[in-house]
Amino acid sequence: MRTLVGLVLCTVVAAAADSSGFTIGALRRDGVVIPFASYDGKNWTMRWPAPAREPEIPINLRSIPSKWWAASPLTTWATWVDGRAGAAVNVLRPDVVDVHCVRQVGLRTDYASRLPIAPPDEQPYPKDGLAIAPPQTLEPIETIEVRAPQLNGFLPVLHEAFDKAERITAGTFNHPVPQRVREQMEPSIEAVYAFGQAPRIYYVESHRQYDVLTAEGRFPFEDSPRCGMAFGTGWFSRDEKGFHSLDMSVRIVRCDKYGATYMLPFGAMHLGSRTYWIAQFSGWDHERYAVVSVDSKTAEAVVNASGGGC
Repeated sequence: MRTLVGLVLCTVVAAAADSSGFTIGALRRDGVVIPFASYDGKNWTMRWPAPAREPEIPINLRSIPSKWWAASPLTTWATWVDGRAGAAVNVLRPDVVDVHCVRQVGLRTDYASRLPIAPPDEQPYPKDGLAIAPPQTLEPIETIEVRAPQLNGFLPVLHEAFDKAERITAGTFNHPVPQRVREQMEPSIEAVYAFGQAPRIYYVESHRQYDVLTAEGRFPFEDSPRCGMAFGTGWFSRDEKGFHSLDMSVRIVRCDKYGATYMLPFGAMHLGSRTYWIAQFSGWDHERYAVVSVDSKTAEAVVNASGGGC
């Protein structure tokens, strides 16, 4: 569900992204583009229809409803693959693909992946990157090794944020692991992504695994046959004073991580004074596409588009 993103600064076009409108789509490995966000120079919107059990499927490009487009129909898209600009692709026709338990209308293109095409029932279906029309400037989001020197001093900040978020989760149900026990355990970092320098923003996936037994010799997690896990995702910033937590959430999942959601970072954009992360968030039975506005104090999703689910 994750892929490494290039570390070298690349752009889809040489000119910086300006205030003109554009649309972004997820580029599936089979060549289908799923448009999910449009920018009109001021605001982000979601115009393309969400997945459905019986979606409206246009017969040809001319029959695609005008309300699905931010402006005129887009037949040529720039691509952003593996953290760098790729070749332009042409739309051939509307198409429909299965996404988890529903179907999604997309745009079949002449894109040819360098990787083997996955079976159509693989979920979440692999994405090679983004498609953008008209072309815009994108920058890569870095994948950081969890023991990288730049993360020195981060674990205490993560531990505190994880504790606070899990207390909120524990307040919604009878958590089988006492607070004093679980908060003695340091969260394990699974993945770290970063972008920017001043401020530098991080997205972190982490967990605590609870292999505990009741007095009767049973695991106390009702929906797990072996153990339970607290899975946490959070946004952090770093400045000259160190790391700061922006937002953290924790949910209790099975140890096979059913119910956990992982990020696939596509890239980042600067539009005016704002910085946006563009990513897929997915798990065993769901996926969504997001555009997240980030700065030194906040991380806020301005687009949160369903990509399918069960």
